[in-house]
Amino acid sequence: MAFEFDLELLNENLELFGISCPDSRNLVEKLESLCKSYRKTTDDVCNDIAAIMNNENRKTVDENILGKLEASLEAAAQKVIHTPRAKKPARVPLAERSGFVLSGGPGDDEKPQLTSSALTKLGGHFLEFSPYPCSPANEKFLRRNDPNHVISKIRGRKYEEKGLKATSKSDDKVSIISKAPSKLYSGDKCSMVIEAKSIWMSEVANRLQETFEEIADWGNPLIPSVDIVYTYGQVIHDETKENEKFGEHSVALMTNDEDGTMVRLDLSKVTDDVTLFPGQIIAVRGINESGEDFQVDRIYTPTALPVHPVETGVTKDIWFACGPYTAMDNCGYEHLCELLDKVVAEKPDILILAGPFIDRKNTFLNKPSFTITYDNLLEDLLVRIKEKLINTKTEVFIQPSGSRDLCVPAVFPTAPFHIKTRKLDSVRRDLQFIPDPCILRIGQKGIEIAVTSSEPIQGLSNAEFHRSVNQENTDRIARLSSHMLTQHSLYPLEPTEVPSSMGDILEVCRLTSTPHIVFAPTKLAPSVKNVNGSVFVNSSTLAKGPTGNYLKMSINLQGGEMLPGETVADYSNIQILKI
Repeated sequence: MAFEFDLELLNENLELFGISCPDSRNLVEKLESLCKSYRKTTDDVCNDIAAIMNNENRKTVDENILGKLEASLEAAAQKVIHTPRAKKPARVPLAERSGFVLSGGPGDDEKPQLTSSALTKLGGHFLEFSPYPCSPANEKFLRRNDPNHVISKIRGRKYEEKGLKATSKSDDKVSIISKAPSKLYSGDKCSMVIEAKSIWMSEVANRLQETFEEIADWGNPLIPSVDIVYTYGQVIHDETKENEKFGEHSVALMTNDEDGTMVRLDLSKVTDDVTLFPGQIIAVRGINESGEDFQVDRIYTPTALPVHPVETGVTKDIWFACGPYTAMDNCGYEHLCELLDKVVAEKPDILILAGPFIDRKNTFLNKPSFTITYDNLLEDLLVRIKEKLINTKTEVFIQPSGSRDLCVPAVFPTAPFHIKTRKLDSVRRDLQFIPDPCILRIGQKGIEIAVTSSEPIQGLSNAEFHRSVNQENTDRIARLSSHMLTQHSLYPLEPTEVPSSMGDILEVCRLTSTPHIVFAPTKLAPSVKNVNGSVFVNSSTLAKGPTGNYLKMSINLQGGEMLPGETVADYSNIQILKI
């Protein structure tokens, strides 16, 4: 129904204002009641809440804010009741109400053409760039506030702007060092996937033993005993509690044996912080007196892999953006055009564009009036990107989104865009198509950059269970990001939130070292985090409502190797900006 309340949609809209609404039962019930009583949509109350919060200079919705919201809605309702009803206007001819003129009648040439503001045509350089010139313009984007406003930034303590271009080397090209996913879907053999997972779990178990000397040997957690046992396996949702959400009382461990035996975990005796999610590989210590539940008193998680030393003095300006690149109700690509104009003006060394490019959630693409194929739309868009940047030396990398791009199979990991037409022969020389996920390296022993548009942090946010005495003061986004490093995978969640090839995930997503930079955009609030020696960047999307965000990162290593304990962030200036 139109007047039902959606908390997720509310928070997604409030992110634009830096505001959030907690998932509190009292708050949600109150908002649901207000929406139904005053016939308001989630978008309606979002605007009202944002206005109240800005006046109050507050960032988190509480009951006091909802009280003022209710008073505001009541005042507006009373005003409508006491407002005299306006005189009904004269009937307007169908042709004029429809925004076009019916042909064939006398005086047609003199009738005014009435055009809705929502159907304003593209103009200027936006019209020249758009792969679909018949698209309406996005007037909200043209009237947006605070373009180029810096949302989040980190300036490293050793970053210097002096000598940025002087020390850059032209021969430090970017190469792909990660494995490529299969171009075929459903090619996994169950036996091969099981064997690969068993080998992977054994490797992690060996690392755990190397890290924690007290783990001398592994035991069987199902044998009834009062003796302490160490065991390892993959965290799963307890199948006997399928109707209960994953959490403290519905956690099990799948052990690494031929049968994939499940043992239920009792976490009541764990006094340290507990952070678990499905797919996580851990070790546990405890006893199983009854032979049913394994009573855990300590949980062991792997540590992050070391970061490779950087032995090159190359400095780089890196820009990153994530789709969608046009509004949800048009196909003008004004956001992308504006970004490329900035690239032409400032000429960064590297530009990484992550999908979706042809977004399956775009309502305009589903209209009957949209007559070109999605493949042709993508081809025209890529040609325009190439033509826009023809006079720059910027290296451009294009990554699809398997879950949302209409021109690739909906499976993760996702192979690069594969386009066969001769029309794009010249484009292939100027644009580099990369898979999702992908790890890039600058030079021979330079900075390593991991890129994925699969939203692993969003998936972890939805699935993770965390218990801590200091829960309110922990950095949740940094904790979620750290799981990718400690699990040595760019997508550690299982089952995945996107259709996936488990065989490819075990091979393609595996980390052999901690990347210096991880671009992992998500719909959560934009952020830059320094996590375990790696810089995690969530720029959010380039087109989000009337505006959007992108990232600019300038790295200056000044020709020297990073010292122990230092990260790329120490030598960087990182900014997330509004487009």
